[in-house]
This record gives sequence, C-alpha cells and structure tokens, in this order.
Amino acid sequence: MTAADIWQEFCELLKPAAGVLTRPAMAGDDRHQINGVRYLAGLLDSGLDLWLHGADPDRPRLFTVYNPWKGWSLENPDALYQRTRLRGDATYRISGRRGSAPYLGFELSHGFWSYSKPVKIHRSLASRNLAVAANGRFEIILSAQPQPGNWLQLEPDTEWLHIRQFLHDWVEDELAEIHIERTDRDPGPPDFNADQMRARLREVAWFVEEEARLWADYCLHMREVQGVNVMPRPTLPGGSPDDPTKESGAPENEYSQGYYRLADDEALLVEFDPPRAAYWNIQLGTMWYEPLDFGQRLQSYNDRQAFVGADGIFRTVIAHRDPGVPNWLDTGGFREGVMLCRFQFPETPAPQPQTRVVRFDSLAQVLPVDTPHVDERSRRAELERRRQGLSRRFR
Repeated sequence: MTAADIWQEFCELLKPAAGVLTRPAMAGDDRHQINGVRYLAGLLDSGLDLWLHGADPDRPRLFTVYNPWKGWSLENPDALYQRTRLRGDATYRISGRRGSAPYLGFELSHGFWSYSKPVKIHRSLASRNLAVAANGRFEIILSAQPQPGNWLQLEPDTEWLHIRQFLHDWVEDELAEIHIERTDRDPGPPDFNADQMRARLREVAWFVEEEARLWADYCLHMREVQGVNVMPRPTLPGGSPDDPTKESGAPENEYSQGYYRLADDEALLVEFDPPRAAYWNIQLGTMWYEPLDFGQRLQSYNDRQAFVGADGIFRTVIAHRDPGVPNWLDTGGFREGVMLCRFQFPETPAPQPQTRVVRFDSLAQVLPVDTPHVDERSRRAELERRRQGLSRRFR
C-alpha cells in the first residue's frame, strides 16, 4: 500500500462520523448543526494527538487534550488536561514543580471512553497525597515494581497517563510544571513504517466516530431518562446506573449532570447550599457534550469565582441573554444543552442542585431582594480577565 493509498483510506474511514450530524434526535437549528461540524473537526484534532503524534509509549510526551476552541466530553473550563501514552513493562519518571493550582491529579488507565474500548482506571494520585520538597519540586516513579517515595504501579495493560489540574483563579493560580521520561532504556529515534502509520490513522478515525456517537448518546440518554431542567443527587464516576460512560471523570469528584431546555423568554434557576469541599464548580455545554468557547462566553463558575448570597445559597441563572445578576451562565442562544456540577473531596454530603424554570422577566421577583446588579462593563471585565488567564494556560 502506497503512502497515497494510506491517506485515501484514512479519509474514507473518517466519513461515517458524519452520521451523528443526521440523527433526527440531535437535529437542532442551523447553528447547532454547523457547531457539530466544528465539533467533529475538534475530535479529529484531538484524535491525531492521542493516536498518532502522542501515541509512542517509548518516547512519552505530554500534550494538551483540550483547549477553549477544541472540546469534547464536557471538559472543565477551570482545567488543564494532559495525556501521554504508556506501556506496562516500562519505567518512567515524572518530575516537576508543584505550582499553586488547588488540584493536581495523576491517573493511570487502560482503554478509552468508548463502547468498544471502555476505560478502566488502575491507579490515581491526588496532590493532597503527593510528597513535595520544600522548594516545590516533586518526582513520581511509574513502574511495575514498588519504588520509594511517590510511586504509581503500572499494570501489564496500562496504556495512558492522564493529568488534571484545576484552577480557582485563572490568572493568579500557577500551573504545575511537569515532565516525563522513560528511564529503563533509550529507545533511540522514532521511525514509522507503512503498517504502523496505517494502524495509527485507523485508530484516529475510530476515535472520531466512536467519541461523537458516545457523547451524543449520553446527552440524549440524559434527556430521555432523566428529563429536562433537573439535576440528580451527585455520585462518584460510574455511581449512577444511568451513566453509560462509567469511569469518565476524576475519581476524587462527585458529579451531578442534567439537560436543560429553555424557550427564548425562560431562564433556569439552579440553587444549592455549597458544601465544605476542596473545590466545586458548575458549567454548561451544548448537545454535543462540549462547552462553548469559554474565553468568549461565561460558561462556568467555581467556588472562588461564584457569588454566594447572604443566606449562604449559591444561585446561578442559565439564560439566553444577560439577566444583569451574578453567576449568569450563557447558553450562547442554544435552547438545549447540558449542565454539570463537580464537587471535589466534599467534607459533607454533596448537595443535589435544585432547579426551576421561571420567566426571564420575572427574575427580579424570584431572586432575593439583596441580589447585586451586574452591569455590562463589569461583565466585560470578567470575561477579559478570563481571557488573560486562558492565554497563560494555553500559551
């Protein structure tokens, strides 16, 4: 098979992913459909990193899975996610400087979020259990055999290292600096033959179609089984019998997810009593289970960004236009989408968010009388500060 044949085969294998765009249940307005094309392109971008550029376990390199313009699986706008490919019979050293991000987590796993290669988490290490030197440096050994200090055991079928960092303040919090190297042998310079290239591109095409189908199914499942404009009691990843993605989240988090549907003149009020926790947030996403560009729209609030009323209750308004109150979550004009809460290391039971649909024009009568007014200038400043933080995170 020639190089041209390999490329043409790859292009043909990508075509079935378009099937998700023609589902009647997913068909929204024209904007939603065009967003779906961009969404598939983002999956292709990620797939090339996951299964081609970053798919060499002998020469591991950390790469960013998501960014504000390329999202899937409803990534956290507060987060930096990195991955690299591993092999279970090797030895690796992770080294770096801790930084000040409130959460740093390392996870070893097999498989991927999918129907045909379901993920299985082998080991995880959160920053609260990470031994860090006085100068902020740390080291973690990944190997099959026990090692002193920070150590994560590799299983024979370990395939992935997944690193998550969550920020409270996008500008002030300092990300950890992290490096990885294989230490048991030097594999030499990489080389591809035709069979290897073909196999990797087939994996890329599989990923695009499988992920598009999985997360579309997940959104429709929430809408049909759970109903609209409600959020369930939080559970650990895979803790809900109605969660077809199972181990799709950080093991330290409890999640509550729902599906919203709002007319132009409606708003959804979400309320809960914030628990004592290391971190919590709430965010929105589209029917494709992705956030919109969170440098251009207010798509999330965490426990440091959020305004909490004098009565101790957190309230957010999900609406198509700015209601002029704190904690507005911008739908981007999409009448349907998803909403998610994370509660990390809650010291008390994570609350079930309470929801109610109200007329947009009646918000003043529904919200507490002491709810502050947020003007357009303040809203622009809030977004500009977030853009500054994103430029540092994804520079």
